[in-house]
This record gives sequence, C-alpha cells and structure tokens, in this order.
Amino acid sequence: MGVLAEVYENLNTCGKCGFCHGACKTYKKDGAEFMVARGRVQLIKALADGKIEADQTYEDAINSCLLCGECTVACPSGVRGHELVLAARRDLKLRKGIKPFAKSMALKSLTKPGRLSFGFGFFSGTGKKWIDRIGMQFVRGIDVKNMPASKKSFVQQVPEVVTVPNPTKKVAFYVGCFMNHSLINTAHSVVKVLSKNNVEVTIPRDQPCCGLPQYVYGDFETAKAQAIKVMNAFDKHETIITACGSCASMLKKEIVELFKDDPKNKEKAEEFAAKCYEFSEFVSKELDTAANLHKSIPVTVTYHDPCHMVRYNKITAEPRSLLKSVPRVNFVEMFEADRCCGAAGLVQAFYHDLSAQITADKAQNIINTGAQVVATSCPACMLKINSGLKLKGSKIEVKHVADVLAEALD
Repeated sequence: MGVLAEVYENLNTCGKCGFCHGACKTYKKDGAEFMVARGRVQLIKALADGKIEADQTYEDAINSCLLCGECTVACPSGVRGHELVLAARRDLKLRKGIKPFAKSMALKSLTKPGRLSFGFGFFSGTGKKWIDRIGMQFVRGIDVKNMPASKKSFVQQVPEVVTVPNPTKKVAFYVGCFMNHSLINTAHSVVKVLSKNNVEVTIPRDQPCCGLPQYVYGDFETAKAQAIKVMNAFDKHETIITACGSCASMLKKEIVELFKDDPKNKEKAEEFAAKCYEFSEFVSKELDTAANLHKSIPVTVTYHDPCHMVRYNKITAEPRSLLKSVPRVNFVEMFEADRCCGAAGLVQAFYHDLSAQITADKAQNIINTGAQVVATSCPACMLKINSGLKLKGSKIEVKHVADVLAEALD
C-alpha cells in the first residue's frame, strides 16, 4: 500500500455520519458521493485494500478536492479529510506521476524562474495583443483580458533593500510567484505599508517558488527542493514576511510537515517556519499603523477568508482589525466569508465547471453585502473572485488588505 499504509488507520476512523456533506462545496455542486470527504475516504480505503483500481473516476474524485479543510472542521470524529486526500495524491503521483501532461508542465514551470518570467512577459505583450484581436476575455472562468502581467517582475523593479531613516524593525519580503509577476502593485503596497511604518525591507533577488503547488499534488521531492532553495535564500534574515496566504501556509506550516522525517533538514525547517509571518499577522501584532492612516472618501469593505488563512494558518481577526482601523471604512461581513472561492490552485483550471459554480456563489455573497471593495489575502483568490464578479457584471473592486492600507497612507 505504500503511502496509504501510513494513513490506513486514519481511513478507518470515518464513522460515515455524513456531517461533511453540509460543509463540502464540491458535493453541494456535484451531488455525487465520491465528491465529499466520506466518499473520498471510502474510495481511498478501497484502493488501499485492492478492491478498486486508480482509474479516471478515482483520480477525478481525488484531484477535484479543494483541500479547503472544511470537512475536517465539520467532522465530529476528527477525521482530517483534506490530509487523507493529500496522501492519496501523493500515492497517485508515485503510481502514475503528475497527470495530465498540462498539469505536470504547469507545476514544472513554477520551478523554473526563467520560464516563468518569459511566460508572463510574453503574455503581457504579444499574448495580450492576440487576446484583444480575437475579442477574448474569459478562459475557463478567468478574466485573462484584464489579468495583470508585467514584462519586468517586482523583484526586478525594486532595490534589494528598501531603506528608511531610522528603522525600528528589519524584515525580508518573500513575494511569491503570482505577486512577483502579476499583482505587482500589491507587492509595492506591502513594501509601502512596511516602510511607512519605519520597517526596512529586504527583497532577496533569488525568489524561488515555495513548493506548495507541487506539495499539494504529491510531488514531495520537488516541493522539498524548492523549500530548501527558499530557506537558503532567506537564511540570514530573522523575520520573513509574505503577503500570500498560501505561501504563508507553506512557509509556516507545511514546510515543517514536509521535513518531519528528514533528520538533515528537520531542525532547519522548524527554525525557518518560526521566523515567518503572513503580512496582516505581522502588521497587526508588530506595528501601530492606525496613526498614519487616513481616508478622504467613505467606502464599504468586506473580507474574504482564503482557505489557507482561515483553516491552515488560523489568521482571521488580524486582516479584519487592519481594515477596520482605516478611517471612513465601513466594514461589513459577508455570508460564508470563510468558505472557498473556488480557486483551489489548479482545480480552477482542470475542474472549471465545478470551480465556476463555487465562485459564482462567492461573488453573489459579496454583491449581497453592498460593499464597494472586497479585500482578501491571497493572490489566487483575488484573481478568481475578480473574474467571478466580472462574469456577474459587478464593478466591485477586489483588493489585497495591503492595498487598502497603502491607499490610506497617501
């Protein structure tokens, strides 16, 4: 059984009660038993017992999971459904490799900085021109026409050290792939908020992918290689900030799990994780930003909790407190603020119809608040939610928490 043998006893703890049905977004949209944690767990156990084959139906059940962790919260027996799905993906990778080929290529491209830069650079120029020429806007639910892209990454646009006259703190900024090449304005907002509050910011030139995309699809070998690159690149820094909820999860949590059985890197990973902060976590706990904030125009803002923020990192109060600290911001909660937006990494690309339905629900919840701005803490969520709102004809702006704060510092 290999990987599945390690989690076999956990597979047996499922009481088949069905509490996960009420929490699972994929089940609510599809209705099939194998699209909910209870069904997925039984499929994994059947494969481990040799009763079924890892056919396409099995692969779809495992790979369509959002890994949002909502089933784990709902389970009265303590079954950690998303972790069992992760083990199943690891097992699939060892059996068959990463499938399909397009997914494998996407994951490999993230580990190649040159390929990533070329891709975004091409998209920002020739790619955008072709999109305009053929009148295309949405591809698999993503607003590609208006998706930001730059020929020059954020890391290439800024000095390695952003100095301030009398720094009270010094941090290193882990930008993350998508923010580095697409949401560059948000990366500038992060630096602006920190530097305006007397924080010296170092942006190391070498910014490899953190390894989370590979990790969640079972490629632990590549994930470890990427994580080691990140640890080496930031080794000299005592405080590390990232403004991507998913990257934060990898750097603060998954990296420890990844190296737990690796004597050579276990301690290094634990020490590294202890130095890492998600942006709103650091700003809320370590800085007093309120005195510098002002807002001339009243605005109503709501907040979407990315899955990695709310259920993996347990960071929910901090971004809200920062938004509420901005003068003339009227903060309103949305219905199911902590539910997945449908992005879920590559799920949005390979299970588009399912993802789009989940995003449509999130977009409607945002619209129902009457907010003019929806803030969040994850670049992938920003892209997905923005596309969902556009498809509904909404003009609500999607911003990172850092963007809202930076605008109030002008």
